[in-house]
Amino acid sequence: MKRIRMEHECKCNSSNTEEQVLDVLSLPRQVRHPAILGALESLPTGGTLLLKAPHMPSPLLAEVESLDGSFTHEVVVDGPDEWQVRLRRQS
Repeated sequence: MKRIRMEHECKCNSSNTEEQVLDVLSLPRQVRHPAILGALESLPTGGTLLLKAPHMPSPLLAEVESLDGSFTHEVVVDGPDEWQVRLRRQS
C-alpha cells in the first residue's frame, strides 16, 4: 500500500495528512475484502483510503456501511476501466 500527501478539510488544525492508496488488483481475490477492512481499521479519525478497483465495489461498500457507520465514501473515478473510491473514517 502506498501513501500520498493530501489536503483535507476537517477541523483538526492540521492542513495535511497522508492518504493510503490500495490497488486491489495487486491482491489475490480471496484476501481482498479482509485486506481492505484491515486497512480501514487502521485509519485514524479523518484518515482516508483511496481504493482502486477493477469494478464498482458495491458489495464492499455495503459491508463497510454495515460496520458501525463511521465511514463515508466518495466515488473519485467511475469506470469504465478503473474505479477509485475514497473511504474516510469519520470517528
